[in-house]
Amino acid sequence: MIKNRKELIEFEKRLLNAKKKLLKQRNYTNSMLLNQQGESSGELSAYRTHVADIGSQTYQKEISSQLSSYESGILMQIDEALKRIRENCYGDCIKCSKSISKARLRVLPYTQICVKCTKEKTASKKNI
Repeated sequence: MIKNRKELIEFEKRLLNAKKKLLKQRNYTNSMLLNQQGESSGELSAYRTHVADIGSQTYQKEISSQLSSYESGILMQIDEALKRIRENCYGDCIKCSKSISKARLRVLPYTQICVKCTKEKTASKKNI
């Protein structure tokens, strides 16, 4: 756990800035999805759409949808990290309860798992 109030404020600012940027990005991604849906429904053109164009549109729509889903997941992690700051447990690994290194938190301020537990989780996924 990070006990230094000044450091907690720094991490909180980082998280809030990351959230602000991600919300802006997600709004853009969602607007692209809505635009692609309009194009694929034929609203923007009186011409017939070629099969290859439909495939490209479907691919772009899928990528945008996956990106939106990823962004939503990161936003949830950021909100959870902000909650952990309020509850005075920010910086503790949720798996082993040991402190997450400050260097790791600076890179991934919304992480909830220490490096050791992340490696163990990754190794167990490889064995499946």
